[in-house]
Amino acid sequence: MAAGSWSEGELVRRCREGRPEAWREMIRRFTPLAYRLSARMLGAGPEAEDAVQETFTGVHRSFATFDAQRSLAAWISTIAYHAALRRVGRAARPGGAAADPDAAAELRDEAEPGPEQRTAARETGALLDEALDRLAAQDRALLALRYREGLSDSEVAEALGMPVGTVKTRLFRAREKLRQWLAPAFEE
Repeated sequence: MAAGSWSEGELVRRCREGRPEAWREMIRRFTPLAYRLSARMLGAGPEAEDAVQETFTGVHRSFATFDAQRSLAAWISTIAYHAALRRVGRAARPGGAAADPDAAAELRDEAEPGPEQRTAARETGALLDEALDRLAAQDRALLALRYREGLSDSEVAEALGMPVGTVKTRLFRAREKLRQWLAPAFEE
C-alpha cells in the first residue's frame, strides 16, 4: 500500500513505529493545513513557515501522547494554532517581528475564468483579505479552520481548546463583523 493511500489510523500506527516514510507522509499531508492556518494568523512568509516548523517539531515531540481516537487534523491544528499564537504574541511586543498584512492575498485559490472574472475575483479577494486582517488573530484562525479547512464546530473547539458554544459565538460574531465591513462594497 502506497504512503499516499494510508488511512489516518494506518498513518498514525506507522508513525508510532518510527517509520520515516510515515513521517514524510504526515508532513506532506498536513503542511498545507498548518501553513494556511499560520498564514491566516501571521501573514504568508517566513513567520508562517517558522510556525509550521515549530508545529511539526511539536507534533514529533508529543506524538506518543496523541489519542488515536481524535482527529489528526484537529490535533495538528491545535499545535499549529498555538505555535502561530506564540508568534503573534512575540510580534506584538516591542521589537517583535511584524507579520506581512498583504501576504494573505497569496492564499486565495483562483480559478482560471476570463479576465473580467479574474479581476472581479481578485478585487473581492482583496476586500475579503483586508476585512479578515482587521479581525483578531484568533478569529481569523477560527474562520480558517471552519471554512477553509472544513473542520466541524466541535473539531475547531477541540483544536483551539474552546467550548463548542464559544466557537459558535465567535464564528457568528466574526461573520457579522465581516458582513458589516463588506456590505458597503457590495451594495454599489
